[in-house]
Amino acid sequence: MKQILLKSLCIFFAMMMLTMQSFAYTVNSSNVLTQKEVLSVTQFNDSEVYSAFAEVSALDQYLNANDGKTFADVSKDNSTILNGVSSTTSLPLTAPGKDETALGIPSFLWGCALGWVGMLIVYLVTESKDQTKKALWGCLVGTAIEVAVYVVLIAGSAATGY
Repeated sequence: MKQILLKSLCIFFAMMMLTMQSFAYTVNSSNVLTQKEVLSVTQFNDSEVYSAFAEVSALDQYLNANDGKTFADVSKDNSTILNGVSSTTSLPLTAPGKDETALGIPSFLWGCALGWVGMLIVYLVTESKDQTKKALWGCLVGTAIEVAVYVVLIAGSAATGY
């Protein structure tokens, strides 16, 4: 048993070292960018941006001029002003109000990273039972991971005699 734990711990640390080496970055190993490549990324043509938003700007001006009109009213009339404008491209990935998160961070991560403090933050910010439940599950998963890490570390140190 002692040998298995020791070998497992060694393999774990070897994999961690290999992984960390892949994240290492030095200036010498990087590709040197030419001035032309840097300028192609940092400079852009303003006219391309304005032409891309021309249709949306026309729709915005029309809706501002006609105060009572909505996007749905304009789409019923099959107006040519809506050519190239989609009402669904700017919608969020979730329905509004359905999945409110605390400060834009998922509730599960609040519970997993901060434990009961994260649960308290989620409860006070969102006041949602569903979000608090997700934070609870995150807290339980985070606690289980911590316990597993401590068990492995204690078993590894006991096996090596340190």
